[in-house]
Amino acid sequence: MKRDHLLYGIIILILGSFIYLGVERWASIQKKEDQIKADRQSEIKANRLINKGLESSSLFGIRLGDSAVALRLSLEYGKPKSGNSWGSEYIDKVIEPTGLIKGTNKNSGAYDFTLKLNDFIDPSIHNGVFIYLNDDFENYYVKYQPYGTGKIYSIMASLKTEWKSDGYETCVKDLRPYALAVAERIKKENSFERIVMVDNFYPKIDGEHNFPKILFQNNIFKSTGESILSIKGVCQSSTREVILELTAVRNGVPFKKWQAIMKKIRDQKELDLKKEFNEDANKKKKIDKSGL
Repeated sequence: MKRDHLLYGIIILILGSFIYLGVERWASIQKKEDQIKADRQSEIKANRLINKGLESSSLFGIRLGDSAVALRLSLEYGKPKSGNSWGSEYIDKVIEPTGLIKGTNKNSGAYDFTLKLNDFIDPSIHNGVFIYLNDDFENYYVKYQPYGTGKIYSIMASLKTEWKSDGYETCVKDLRPYALAVAERIKKENSFERIVMVDNFYPKIDGEHNFPKILFQNNIFKSTGESILSIKGVCQSSTREVILELTAVRNGVPFKKWQAIMKKIRDQKELDLKKEFNEDANKKKKIDKSGL
């Protein structure tokens, strides 16, 4: 009997040891998995903070991610009379049936919609309030998403300078100090170690279509070539403007959205043309009806 009890004891001890080791191993695996999940969540959070910081950068007092509709209304009517938001009675005044803001350039040759702000700017009222005007620049623009609040994803301004015979190289040379000043400020405002600034703001072959840029990237995704923010020089003889542009690269207008709105614009033009034609055709005219 004693031997049986001893044997049972040994068996129970061995089974207990196996169970204990199994539980310990499971707990260790679970702990590692939990740590991996926590690290992954921490990584996602850090990347989101980096994106949010860079994609809310500003230029001339205008902030990326802010509403182009609100900016347009503020320039024309001042601050909202009730709270911080504009009512539909104001919004309807500046929005076309297509969803675009009135005054938008729809034919810029790119998949975007650009609003020139100069027509709404009164320097004596707006400078230092809704926009900071720079003595070296003259024309100010924003590009925005043509839906929702009209999120601004690009801010542009043209230098007060004449287009020269060697326009492209002079344009890049003239813009570079401004681009560097903006880049240094943004770098100070976003102190994450993993943010990498890539300076390609130099003249290039076929430069009019290969823009000089300073890029901000997340070091983790640098190998993919993906950028979060760009400071670009637009130096094209066709426009004869010397333009500095700050862009949240990932927030541009998707092609299908652009295509759908351009279709709305074309359809509206067709309707307007048809209406004008019918109104003209329906006017009473003296015609010879012989043989008709």
